[in-house]
Amino acid sequence: MSRQNVEIVRQILEIQPFDLGRASELLDTDIEWFPAAQSLLAADSYRGHEGVRRFWADLLSVWDEYLVEPEEFMDLGDQVVVITRIRARSPSGVKIEETWSGLFDMRDGRIVRFRGFTDRDGALEAAGLRG
Repeated sequence: MSRQNVEIVRQILEIQPFDLGRASELLDTDIEWFPAAQSLLAADSYRGHEGVRRFWADLLSVWDEYLVEPEEFMDLGDQVVVITRIRARSPSGVKIEETWSGLFDMRDGRIVRFRGFTDRDGALEAAGLRG
């Protein structure tokens, strides 16, 4: 099942710009979405399909361009760590290019929780692999 989990995470990251219609079958209906604590749109969490849709709508309203490029996937069974390259450009021309990470919790072939981190090691630490 874990190899399938990596493929599900890969599929969700390929949906750019985010489209709930295409993503809904990959997300549990009660998903918890925790953006990186230091990010522009950090909140306690976004819940359910509508919460995830709202997070992406809010995020994409701030950037003219926003790309998440996966660099590495780590299969941890019911969890998947992803190291990503974030590339974004604001309407005023501000650009960012950073390495972030994410930890996806999986159950029954769906993503039940996502936690984002503004550095490479954050997801590894949350998964108990570092620190």
